[in-house]
Amino acid sequence: MKNNRSDPIQLLALVPHRDIRVSLRAWSASLFSSGLRGAWSFPWVMPLATLKRPLSGVELKSRALMLRQTIGLSGGKFTTGPSAIAALSDNFVFGLSVNMELSDSFFDFEDAVIRRVSPLVIGAALCKAGSLPDVNCPAPSISFRAAALANMCFRPLPSCGNASDDFSFEWEIGKLHWLPKG
Repeated sequence: MKNNRSDPIQLLALVPHRDIRVSLRAWSASLFSSGLRGAWSFPWVMPLATLKRPLSGVELKSRALMLRQTIGLSGGKFTTGPSAIAALSDNFVFGLSVNMELSDSFFDFEDAVIRRVSPLVIGAALCKAGSLPDVNCPAPSISFRAAALANMCFRPLPSCGNASDDFSFEWEIGKLHWLPKG
């Protein structure tokens, strides 16, 4: 029997603390209420890379420490900039850009990384090529210190009859590995 679900996309994601997600949720809601056409809901996380396999707890913990050291060099906070889009396979994540650069060594996971996501954005919506948002909602400026790394599984759900036009998505965020206090 053929599974009519599309293959999942494995992601490495940064998950902001739930207190910050309140602001992200409000901005996302304003985008959709102002008529963000051709877009679907996306969790308020920052995809960092597409993966061949989920990362182990040890790998996530070591990268959480590395990430804390990286942002420690810029005052210890993640800060957002204007809205931007980042490619995830055939889909694009639309959200707030994050002012941060990650070194190549951050992504050195014994061939687990398929592709780095660039630019870095905290998701508010998911769009297909050709339906990228043209929005006039000003992007809020947000900064935060508390965040976690996690594996995220993301899967398009096909419409009736297994048509190729995906109409919805499901995702699951794995165990959170919090960045150490810094």
